[in-house]
Amino acid sequence: MTTEEKYIARIQFKNRLLSSHGQTFEDLFIRVMQAFDSDFRPVKPQGREGDKKNDGFNKKTGQYYQVYSPENPANKEKESLEKISNTITGLIDFWQTISPIKKFYWVFNDHYQGVYPSVEQKLSEIEKQHKISSNPFLCKNIEDVFLSLSELEIIDILGGHIPDYKYIEDIPIDILGEVIEYLTMLDYDSSEITFPDEINFDRKIRFNKLSPTHGKLLTSHFYQDHLITEYFSFNSKFAKEDLKTVFSNLYIEGLGIYAEDILERSDLIFDYVLKKASPRNHKAITDAVLILMAHYFESCDIYEEPLEPKQSELFK
Repeated sequence: MTTEEKYIARIQFKNRLLSSHGQTFEDLFIRVMQAFDSDFRPVKPQGREGDKKNDGFNKKTGQYYQVYSPENPANKEKESLEKISNTITGLIDFWQTISPIKKFYWVFNDHYQGVYPSVEQKLSEIEKQHKISSNPFLCKNIEDVFLSLSELEIIDILGGHIPDYKYIEDIPIDILGEVIEYLTMLDYDSSEITFPDEINFDRKIRFNKLSPTHGKLLTSHFYQDHLITEYFSFNSKFAKEDLKTVFSNLYIEGLGIYAEDILERSDLIFDYVLKKASPRNHKAITDAVLILMAHYFESCDIYEEPLEPKQSELFK
């Protein structure tokens, strides 16, 4: 499966998740987990007895999953906390003697928005009180599992067909286009601008021989790194890894184009990456790409990591 095909599959699956609620969401989750884990067992509700607070589990690993998919997750904090408490009590009362509970996953249809800190706190309390690893399992996690499946399994879950990306013209068929669009649509909020401590951008800039102008562009746009970090926190690993590959490959292309003896080589490579990553010459798009370049510059996926010079040994 090509990157473009995987991206289309991701969009289809993401839309399925976002449009699913209640039993439909649970059925989709179970179908993905059964394809991923041959030892995963869905639990069928038994009349009034229900499923004993267990929508699916792996007996070998002791992993248990409880699904909650309200239509409007943003307004269900109180209900979520109550349901988590009732779920863990019910799980322990019935299932602990059948198969020891080692890991508990709160499967929540968060619509790619994350969960409240109070939910994380409740799961942490369960870990401390019952010695059971407890974590949220959100849309991004389900998407990660889905994208790890074989091509045949992915296509089967999507109904047997993935549209040919060559005939899609109205939307960008890559993660880069999606993230640029995301960044350009955000409202500006100066109160959220931060620059992480312990990040020595100046040292990296000097080491890579970038000019002060280009260095300032990276530094100023890294102040908005929280925007892309937030996007990554709500989305699957596929997005971050694909973008990393895009920028790393563009940087490598630049290294091949501009010879080492060119005085302004680092700046020329910078301009090359910026131009190639920008679908249009528009300020909002350029700013979005610069935020991404600053992010991957900091992580040294583009340009080189400063290395401390090794002291020669006095005696050998």
